[in-house]
Amino acid sequence: MFDLLTPIFATAGIVAAAVPFVLHMLRRTPSRKLPFSLVRFLKPSLPKMTKRSTIEHWPLMLLRILALILIGLAFSRPFQRVAVEGTLDATSARRVAVLVDVSASMRRDGLREQAIQHLRDVVAGLSESDVFSLSAFSQTTRTLISSGEWSQTEVSARATLIEEAVEAIEPDWLGTHTGAALLNAAAEVSQEEASGPRLSERRVVLITDFQRGSGLEELQSAGWPDAVHVDLKVVRPEVPGNAGISLLPEDRDGQPRILLSNSIDSVVTDFALQPFDREGNPVGKPIRASVAAGQRHSVVMPVSDDKATAVIAGVELLQDKHPFDNVVDLPVIENPLLKVAHVGSVDSNDPAEMKYYLQRAIDGNESEPFELIDAAQADGVLLPIASDVRLIVVTDVLPKGLLPSVSDCLNRGGTVLVALKSTEVASSVSSLLPDFPAVSESSTKDYAMLGQIEFDSSLFAAFSEARFSDFSSIRFWHHRIIPLPQIESRENGPWRVIAKFDSGDPAIVETSVDGGGRIIIFTAGWHPDDSQWALSTRFAPMITSLVRQSYPRSTGQMVFSTGDAIIPGHLTGSNEWSLQLPDDSVITSESLRKLAESRQTQPISLREDESSPTATRGSDSEEFPYRFETPGRYLLSSSGDKSNATGRDSTAPERASEVISMIVGLPLTESRTDPLPLGQLQALGLEADASDGTLLSAGDTANDEFDPVAASQLTSSELESRQKLWRWLLLAGLGCLMLESLVSGGIERRQSVEATA
Repeated sequence: MFDLLTPIFATAGIVAAAVPFVLHMLRRTPSRKLPFSLVRFLKPSLPKMTKRSTIEHWPLMLLRILALILIGLAFSRPFQRVAVEGTLDATSARRVAVLVDVSASMRRDGLREQAIQHLRDVVAGLSESDVFSLSAFSQTTRTLISSGEWSQTEVSARATLIEEAVEAIEPDWLGTHTGAALLNAAAEVSQEEASGPRLSERRVVLITDFQRGSGLEELQSAGWPDAVHVDLKVVRPEVPGNAGISLLPEDRDGQPRILLSNSIDSVVTDFALQPFDREGNPVGKPIRASVAAGQRHSVVMPVSDDKATAVIAGVELLQDKHPFDNVVDLPVIENPLLKVAHVGSVDSNDPAEMKYYLQRAIDGNESEPFELIDAAQADGVLLPIASDVRLIVVTDVLPKGLLPSVSDCLNRGGTVLVALKSTEVASSVSSLLPDFPAVSESSTKDYAMLGQIEFDSSLFAAFSEARFSDFSSIRFWHHRIIPLPQIESRENGPWRVIAKFDSGDPAIVETSVDGGGRIIIFTAGWHPDDSQWALSTRFAPMITSLVRQSYPRSTGQMVFSTGDAIIPGHLTGSNEWSLQLPDDSVITSESLRKLAESRQTQPISLREDESSPTATRGSDSEEFPYRFETPGRYLLSSSGDKSNATGRDSTAPERASEVISMIVGLPLTESRTDPLPLGQLQALGLEADASDGTLLSAGDTANDEFDPVAASQLTSSELESRQKLWRWLLLAGLGCLMLESLVSGGIERRQSVEATA
């Protein structure tokens, strides 16, 4: 038995086939008489009237009628009805795979609830023998219920299984890869074999907002299985339209820019951008911006408020109903002003004092702003050292009133540089180092030079190349002697001799103290009375290098999107690192390493996968990628000298951490919430039925039961697509037309021959 999907075309074919037959049977009569002068003397006679009641050339007429009927039947898409009825018997089952979109765009109001309602409707239409699976997808696909788990679960317990899976359906912050999810589901459905009743239907149900950023590119190049049908269930937000912001590269002036985009179905065109600081407090007045529906506009953001008292760390888009893409973190200067505390002479214009040369070395640095602050004023007033100061330079006797501030700086991991102008300076700092050996003046007759230098130290690392490593031109007239044997045998912390004079006396020594700080001692000053150190070309780069080492150094703002992966060890150049997340939690290299190793030996449950960072082992045993799953600001820091992995002596003083600031935002495609046409999947070659979630309310669909007639119609469409009888009918119709042309041409040639004879 045959049935037609579109019988209207069959009716049209029959009507078209009857038209030439009716025209052929009509009586033909002259329509007009024309008199001729040449025949005016002839006797007129009436023309012979005939009735076309008999068919002339009936084979030709049959071919024409048959061709029209066949073409009409081809467009009506016939199929065998017996196959459809057979799909509803008790010995068959359906394979149904449901894909639920949980990407960032699904965070709009009402979408999750609609998606869950569609899922419940699909489950309500399943029979006991149907094979069901459920997956959630965004950038990747997560299986919530496998087909094996569904089949092994008792029918009475399947409702509980569904409810547990529904609780796990929560939108994330990742992009949408609908094409990849569909292809994975189609491959799983088409390859599955039925263990019980035979599978009469294979179907993928796609529940999504179907926005323009859905990512259907994979479907353009991949083949779709003919046996798999797609049901598209589209959910729509309660309030149409959406506006979003995203970070753009900085302009030539170094100011951050954002891109403000407005969807084509938006009714709001006027917006406000509110900057905020690190704590989330508003900074200044909102910035007004207007963007028409379907348009985009870039806005240059300030880096601070009008009074330069607050640094802008981000911006929020106001007057938009869907806030999921309305907040963006902006690049900030981690240390806009590096403060260096100085204890010694306050006169920066006296060439006889060390501050004169220290001030010029700091002022000569144009890449980073430094500020030299005198902790001991000329009138004797002592200023406590601020908490954000991490480098203190002592060039004269350290007052006792500043000892607590200096100790606090060391406990915060700061650095104290002491230039021994005299033995009294050494005595003033001895309280910072209990049992510090007695320092004495040297008895140099002429001058001393640097003889041995540790170029692998952080202080001299910049001069390790041969063209910069010659310090023989620097002469030291006076220096102080720290007894080397006592230093080497000291038990209260490790000492390191960085440089020695040609006499063997220590020139520069370094030690670490409790709290992570370090003290560097120059046994000679750099003022002219002691040496030519400040007059050399090595002095300013060394001071600049010391300042940079003392502060967490920002290497610039790196911009990523959620779903991107990094290898922290490659960025930091160290196996020991820590990553601060936007919620202020910290992930260390050790925790990520343990997580990656555990995932190789035991399966990770769904909840663990959602709450834990993504970690997989790379090709190298120390390469552990981390995937960004939430937007915000990430701070990656490392300490190169803290780990023995670098081959450095573990007794070496700790170096200040290097901090890499990374800004992670939503993918740009997630803000493209304009709905795609419902026929987009058919245009890509998929056999799909689409329904818009806005056409039915939740109450209308909640009580719908499984309709065998509707299932039969859907199966009929699938069977027709498999059988494709229309192709054979269309070929037969075209064959009849070709045969009709040959027969008609033969008849015309025969009539012309008879007429000439």
